[in-house]
Amino acid sequence: MFCDVTFCAMMGLVLRAMPFHFTISIDEKLLERLNNQKTREVAFGEFYDALSRHVYMYALRMTSCTSEASDITQETFIRVHSHLCRGNAITDPLPFCLLIARQRVLNVLRDQKLDIDLEEHHIVVDPYVEIERADLMRHVEHAIGKLPVILRDAFVLRYYDGLSYDAISDMINEQPGTIRMRVQRAKSMLRAELMAVRKEVR
Repeated sequence: MFCDVTFCAMMGLVLRAMPFHFTISIDEKLLERLNNQKTREVAFGEFYDALSRHVYMYALRMTSCTSEASDITQETFIRVHSHLCRGNAITDPLPFCLLIARQRVLNVLRDQKLDIDLEEHHIVVDPYVEIERADLMRHVEHAIGKLPVILRDAFVLRYYDGLSYDAISDMINEQPGTIRMRVQRAKSMLRAELMAVRKEVR
């Protein structure tokens, strides 16, 4: 049931429902073993177990396709393994894996001829919606899937993967201010989508 509340309260529910502070269990000892040629193969299985679901969920939210997400996840870790086998080291595992996954995601979406143009403007009025948490997240997940790719990418990296604006900036070679702008535009579009849902159920 929808009723009027402030937009800030609504977005608070959305963001609290997201795994923003998801803990990645990659410690320094695992990284040392992963980066050591003698212990790499044994450590890689543990590394995969710790990060594969996180990479899969990023790919799934970006593509909305379980088979594509599975393929992207597998390809990501194959490339990570190849990177290590060439004698390279990994220092920041989550952004590194997401960077590889992101490249594949964008290739897949381009192949599907999806529009990633940022020039579309969405001028919306602040909605005042309160939705119970489970119902809200169902609508939010649907709305996220409808975001333009480049906005969805920034939003998912920020709020689902918990990366800072600086970390995303380094990862995709864009200014932090640009990333922040994309996230804000994504929020505006989510806000518009949720407002539309509220009108439909009235």
